[in-house]
Amino acid sequence: MTVHTKNGLLTSAFIRIMGNSIARLSKQKRVCIITYHRILEHADPLLDNEPDVATFYWQMKVLAEHFNVLPLHEAVIAMKEDRLPPRAVCISFDDGYRSTHDLALPILKEFNLPATVFVTTAYLGEGNMWNDRIIEAIRRVPDGPLDLQEIGMGIHALHSLADRRQLIKKINDGSKYLSSDDRLNVILKLEKLTGDKSSAGLMLTRDMLINLTKAGIEIGGHTITHPILTKLDDDVARHEIVGSKKVLEEIIGKPLRLFAYPNGKVGKDFDARHLAMAKDAGYVAAFTTAIGAASKNDDFYQIPRSRPWDVTPFLFQLRLLRWLAGLGSYGDRNIHDIKKRALLIAFHFPPQSASSGIQRTLSFTRNLPECGWEPMVLSAHPMAYEQKNSSQLNHLPPTTIVKRSYALDAKRHLGIAGRYPEMIALPDRWISWLFSAVPVGLYLIRCYQPKVIWSTFPISTAHLIGLCLQRLTGLPWVADFRDPMLQSEYPKSKLQRKIYAWIERQTMQHCTRVMFTTQSASNSYKKRFPDIPQEKFMVIENGYDEDGFAAAEAAAKHQPVNGERSKITLLHSGVLYTEGRDPSAFFAAIANLKAKGLLSQNNFEVILRAPGDDAHFETMIQQHGLTGMVRVANPVPYREALAEMLEVDGLLLFQGTPFNRQIPAKIYEYFRARKPIFGLLDLAGDTASVLNAAGFHDLAAMNSADAITEALLGFVEKIYAGQAHVASDAVVYASSRKHRARQLSELFEEASESTADSVLMMSHHH
Repeated sequence: MTVHTKNGLLTSAFIRIMGNSIARLSKQKRVCIITYHRILEHADPLLDNEPDVATFYWQMKVLAEHFNVLPLHEAVIAMKEDRLPPRAVCISFDDGYRSTHDLALPILKEFNLPATVFVTTAYLGEGNMWNDRIIEAIRRVPDGPLDLQEIGMGIHALHSLADRRQLIKKINDGSKYLSSDDRLNVILKLEKLTGDKSSAGLMLTRDMLINLTKAGIEIGGHTITHPILTKLDDDVARHEIVGSKKVLEEIIGKPLRLFAYPNGKVGKDFDARHLAMAKDAGYVAAFTTAIGAASKNDDFYQIPRSRPWDVTPFLFQLRLLRWLAGLGSYGDRNIHDIKKRALLIAFHFPPQSASSGIQRTLSFTRNLPECGWEPMVLSAHPMAYEQKNSSQLNHLPPTTIVKRSYALDAKRHLGIAGRYPEMIALPDRWISWLFSAVPVGLYLIRCYQPKVIWSTFPISTAHLIGLCLQRLTGLPWVADFRDPMLQSEYPKSKLQRKIYAWIERQTMQHCTRVMFTTQSASNSYKKRFPDIPQEKFMVIENGYDEDGFAAAEAAAKHQPVNGERSKITLLHSGVLYTEGRDPSAFFAAIANLKAKGLLSQNNFEVILRAPGDDAHFETMIQQHGLTGMVRVANPVPYREALAEMLEVDGLLLFQGTPFNRQIPAKIYEYFRARKPIFGLLDLAGDTASVLNAAGFHDLAAMNSADAITEALLGFVEKIYAGQAHVASDAVVYASSRKHRARQLSELFEEASESTADSVLMMSHHH
């Protein structure tokens, strides 16, 4: 007897003994349901997740010799009755590839193994699955640059297999959750651009389906067109589930008993509606793509089903044993038990009141639950805040978990007369927060098992906490930059700049996604970190909160209709500065129009609501001779400020060159007020871009009195004529904080999904 044979006998004995022991010691009996798609004649570098015939052969040989392979329907019944044998395994195939008939069936027959094939009916005998069309199109395109801007996919350099794999994944991921029509449009454009003329023939024919049935292979339903069910109206989804069942039953002459959800991610690709549809259609069980073994404790319309990716027989068997022991499962298994929690790390959070940044985290906290995510907040103890206002705490949902960990302000708590050594305030004055927040964060993660971590800068310590928790737990991490960390004038200290640069680099390397509030900030980071994958970068702007606008609309005074106006009133609501938001050229332009007799206090008024240095601006108004036309107004409560926006004829926005990479938060409130907007800006800045994209073109260079004079006169004339542009419903919707929360929830989904994919790929390669 050879050594190889001895090793084989030892392995066989080990697998059987371990499998039997697991069955005896486990409180519940389990079955591993393995799934395949295509079987390849030869290994294909663009399809490295699909086994070739040689691999499939040894896998079936292993199952036949060392495991109890059951027909899937029989296994479902045995599960319900808790009489599964030890080492129970089932074999299934998805989509309905002809390789199941031509290549897999002979091997299954050789080892006398049962299997189930879940068939997508629209492709029977003709056409290819949409993902295969993408693969074949990219396979055939020659090396060099490929311009896919027409389908919104950018320009790609194809010089290696890795380039092609990466592009295929990008197009697949970008197309998977489109509607069927939109996805087909992308594929047709792609095939036109790449000159792909790939032939049909990858899918089963009706005759092959009948042959499989005669050979004892069970046929299951897999919808008509393989859609993401959650993206469909209920009637369409029901037709997909029921219609495919009718077609297959007519072909094979037998009732279908089993169904598999397309794509199969629990809660993402199907939900409770589709469980009910599968049950109503007459299916006795339905299957997901959750990882791990199944048992009688599983919902029988959410039975997990997956495939070991291991490349050696021993590891292949070992993974099956781990699953049978209840180990190694990953991801959600039951839509009724899903708790998608996110841990939000934010220093600026109520009762802190000195930073407008509290609104970003606060609004996410309030709106994420409507998007299916439960936020938990890790913030600093209120003693760390110099300015506090508890009223904002009333806006928190009462069920929100907020943990505040110990933090000192080096300036106030450790300094003398406000002076303190730099070394105790690196990277910032609240570095002490790190040492308490990390243990508290680990406690929250252990107790509540969030799927994703989110941290927001400023302050830099928040990203340090996110970094530590990510490295300790491996959870996906989304890093939010409300402002760029390193700026031309900040921080001034060389040592602090060096530490900031290190934090930035670590954040970029280890976060799963990185988000910014403006496109230019995102672009600047892309240029500074060219080695970071572009798909990591995301822009989620600030927005307005709908709360308050309903009351403001009720309180707003009557707005004259077109033709009734005797005076045009323009409003700027918020702080002005002598640099960056300087109104002097604007005042000069009004004075010019007044001198020409075109504007007067009888037909024109400007209100500067809470501009800051009132005395300074009052003096400027007097110097330009605008008393009675321009007035400074005191601060008012927030709802009154909103009501005033709704009452006036137009809104003013100042944003000069120093703020080119920042967008004032009030721009989104201006959109919601649905008033004409006059922008005094650097026309090359982000604010000008946002206004232009929203259809607002009454803009002028903030420092040019001549340009403002001409543009302002045109703006006023449009208001009088009822022709001034206001934000569309689409712009208003997209500017809401609720919409921003939806964007963040989608980002959380992508981040957690990419982590799951990386786990699978690690399994595959190791």
